Amino acid sequence: MLRDHFCSSPWFHLRINPNGGYAPCRWDFSLRNSGKNIRDTGLLEYFNSEEMCGLRNSLLHGEATLTCQSCHYEDGQNKVSGRQRQLLKSAIDVRNFDKTFCSSPHYEIFKHSYEHQGKTSKLPVDLQIDLGNTCNSACIMCHPMFSSRLQDEYIKLSAIEPNLFFVPARSHNWADDPVLLEKFINDLEKIPDLKYLHFLGGETLYLKSFYNICEKLIERGIAKNISIGTTTNGTVYTPKLEKILTEFKHVHLGLSVESMHDINDYVRWPSKISDVRSNMQKFLSLRDKYNIQVSLRITPTIFTVYHLDTIFKYMIENNVIAESCNILQDPRSLRVELLPDDLRQTVLEKINKVINQYNLIDPCQSIVNRRRDDLIGPVISQVVFEYRNFLESYQTPATATADREELVKFIRAFEKLHGNSILDYLPEYEKFLRSCGY
Repeated sequence: MLRDHFCSSPWFHLRINPNGGYAPCRWDFSLRNSGKNIRDTGLLEYFNSEEMCGLRNSLLHGEATLTCQSCHYEDGQNKVSGRQRQLLKSAIDVRNFDKTFCSSPHYEIFKHSYEHQGKTSKLPVDLQIDLGNTCNSACIMCHPMFSSRLQDEYIKLSAIEPNLFFVPARSHNWADDPVLLEKFINDLEKIPDLKYLHFLGGETLYLKSFYNICEKLIERGIAKNISIGTTTNGTVYTPKLEKILTEFKHVHLGLSVESMHDINDYVRWPSKISDVRSNMQKFLSLRDKYNIQVSLRITPTIFTVYHLDTIFKYMIENNVIAESCNILQDPRSLRVELLPDDLRQTVLEKINKVINQYNLIDPCQSIVNRRRDDLIGPVISQVVFEYRNFLESYQTPATATADREELVKFIRAFEKLHGNSILDYLPEYEKFLRSCGY
């Protein structure tokens, strides 16, 4: 059905991956390659490519696509998915889909594409730009495409556990090429209604290309008319950022962190939560000084979920929202859904304690637009209740036994490289992990 599968995102959004490859959506975590790359295809040319037109056509006919499977999973868990957030930009509400679809200000644009095999005469206004994979961290739930440090580790990990890890191809940061960077900026100048650019890496604040692009956008007078965002792992802070902030129409900064506990140091090796916490306070100071927007990007693993209550307390005490309620799906052995029942109940008790301690109230309706300054309190409450409800209702996978055994092999391989043990961070997991062969 159209209601269940339609998303307006491919009419105004696209993504460039760290190696320069195009992708139709920022929420497609499958890492499939489109075959098109900024090295040989212009940004605007890709926007009406066979892939983009095919995706639009499928969505207009109510067909499920592999590109959309992450959002469909979150929809099924009653979470605010990327699809819902993108539909909001077209004034479409999934709870009243038929009426709002027909009254959408973009209805004629959709109709045109329906009549022309998915083609659109409009230009993208919202881009996610992955600048490269240069990163100072090797987060165990990340992918070598997005971390140069993890890319190096995977070569060693593949020798330890060849059935779980692969030898990654070397990634080449497209944005390090000044010719491609100039080509990209020139394409942006051709988009009169450009509204938002979100930059990722690697670790974005670690990449020179991030600052180079921002400076070029400022020089050419583009910056003052657009909003930018970026996501950081919190390990890097530089005064350069402060110089950029005032030049753009609006700035959004996302902080990737799931726990204020030392388990962060295991999962996001070799970062230190003490350094991350210190930098987070600096970012919040920028928020207060320049009125930029700061939010947390939470994607718990089977390990960090145990101390998820600490990030909820941080949100409440610092008046900072979480951008969305993400559910980790890959690597599959790190999924929260593999928690045994006793640990799940403990996590729920800790979350309920936060709810009671801070008198949180579950909002009556799901809040899709989470960036409204007047809704910070309700958004925080909703995030807490979303995770609680997810933990209460998810179904343990049928493959749980095999997946848990794979989890042990997965982390033992990393521990051989890092010289650590999960039990030093989560002694509460010893019984569970020993039963799985740890």
